[in-house]
Amino acid sequence: MGFFDTPAPYILAGLVLYFITYMTYSKYIDRKIWSADPNRPTPARMYFDGVEYFPVSKYVLFGYQFKSVAALGPIVGPLTAVLFYGWVPALLWVIFGNMFIGWVQDYSAMMMSIRSDGRSMGPITYKLLGGRARTILLVYLIFYLIIITAVFEWTIVDVLNRVPGTFTAVLFVLLGGIVFGQLVFRMKMDVLKATVIALLIVLAGYFLVAFVPAVRSPPTNFLDNPATLSRFPAPKGVNPATLTWPGTSTALFWLIVISVIYLAASLTTMPKFLLPTVYVGYLPSIIALVLVLIAAIATPLTGLTIQQTSLKALYVDPLVNPQGGPIWPILFVTIACGAISGWHSLISSGLTSKQLEYETDALPVGGGAMMTEGAVALSSIAAMMVLAAPPLGAAAYVVGATTLTSKLLNVPPIFMSILYGIFVTVMGLITSMLFVRVFRLTMAELFERSPLGNKYIATLIILILSGFLAFVGSWTNLWIFFGGTNQLLAALALLLVAIFLVSQKKPSTYVFIPGIFMAVTTLAALAWETYVYGLYAVLNKPIGVQAAAAMLYGNWVVSVSNYISAAFGALLLILGIIMTYYLIKGWLSYRAEAKK
Repeated sequence: MGFFDTPAPYILAGLVLYFITYMTYSKYIDRKIWSADPNRPTPARMYFDGVEYFPVSKYVLFGYQFKSVAALGPIVGPLTAVLFYGWVPALLWVIFGNMFIGWVQDYSAMMMSIRSDGRSMGPITYKLLGGRARTILLVYLIFYLIIITAVFEWTIVDVLNRVPGTFTAVLFVLLGGIVFGQLVFRMKMDVLKATVIALLIVLAGYFLVAFVPAVRSPPTNFLDNPATLSRFPAPKGVNPATLTWPGTSTALFWLIVISVIYLAASLTTMPKFLLPTVYVGYLPSIIALVLVLIAAIATPLTGLTIQQTSLKALYVDPLVNPQGGPIWPILFVTIACGAISGWHSLISSGLTSKQLEYETDALPVGGGAMMTEGAVALSSIAAMMVLAAPPLGAAAYVVGATTLTSKLLNVPPIFMSILYGIFVTVMGLITSMLFVRVFRLTMAELFERSPLGNKYIATLIILILSGFLAFVGSWTNLWIFFGGTNQLLAALALLLVAIFLVSQKKPSTYVFIPGIFMAVTTLAALAWETYVYGLYAVLNKPIGVQAAAAMLYGNWVVSVSNYISAAFGALLLILGIIMTYYLIKGWLSYRAEAKK
């Protein structure tokens, strides 16, 4: 076994390149283009209201930002890309995409919002480009958030059943968040002391699940008919009782449970539930992440070698595998986060910018959190590299991370599988809580004089629509759709920042060029996925795991789902083209005006 036969040199190279980028390129942009000033009042201090605007320590805010942006994208995306195209293309995009595009978007969107009194992308678009462009952007965001929520819902449901005991441990994470919020924002306890208490609650949940077998017993699937479940063969070596098939009542049960949590996240004030829960969710996540990275770098000592092919294919026939397609543009949207993610611009501009205490905190919070998410993507690639026959979905990360860390620590795999089941579920659940809240705020902004803008009605709309798409298994290809819409949002955010900078007579090339690249790539990906969904709808053929729902309820349910998905894709493609046109036209107009 040689050193270069292990994941170690490649994961280490990625981490080193991230560090160099942060210490050089990002600090240059912060200093020379934005001129971050710790003495300039931030929106959190100017408009303090204790609900949306309130200053938070950069250490807490980093945890909040990281956990808000780092979800299932940097986990499922890279491992799916490795599965179809090989680990080399996935690794290169994760490293260089983050270095030159990813952190650029997160940090720049945050600074743009700070310099715009904490406004989100909608109002900033209205100010720079007018009401029509703002309306198009908000409609785009509504459909984008429905898709991304559906994708995350099913993935969470799948992991909850594949890794027994995970939900119990996640409940302790939520409890730790609620306690932390009360201690810090109501009782004014020191952040460090409150963090220790919250971490102890989280650890109590982990050890309860790890050492009490009754707590982690496999789900009974009491809502399902065993005879019905027996019609769907489980993967080799997997107990059918631990699987939740699309379209079954167990899937519906978990979707309802998750929806209750989403309701709380959408309707309560930020300091009471969402912000502290997101921060506390970051604590076990960062521990789990560091362990995987150390284990990957230590593979020359533990003897684990690369089992995956470096380059597998440049094209995957969609009729053979609907998640496939040409390596460009599909690879660049399959890795939906880790390299770049449009969701991050919504968090940076719509939420975090309202809590930033000092302008100089934007780089470690915005740029630093994004590069940390890049490390999550590197850990996902490492987990896949050591598996010869990985399971499908997020479960592959649990298996790979367990293989790496249990070998390093020389502990029974059950302890690590529980930890990484919690890691994956928390990464998905907590971030998707934010999806629902942002959807509700976007609906309120777009339909401010309509019942559709009501916070209760808006929340129910996304829970019903996304729940239906998740229930029938449409998430199979919605992952690629999510990547396309997500990365296109990133392109739009980059181009909007470019317009803002030009309007301030500042250099904009560092955001404009990445914005154009991402716009062309993602529009091509959306066109491809619209074609794939339309093809399967016309052929009246289920996509992947939709076969289970088709057997239970008939092909018509799946066809309806695919026609809806194809319509969503066509609409998002059209809106994306129009919005890209407006942004490029606006940039050229402001640039010409700046030269006068």
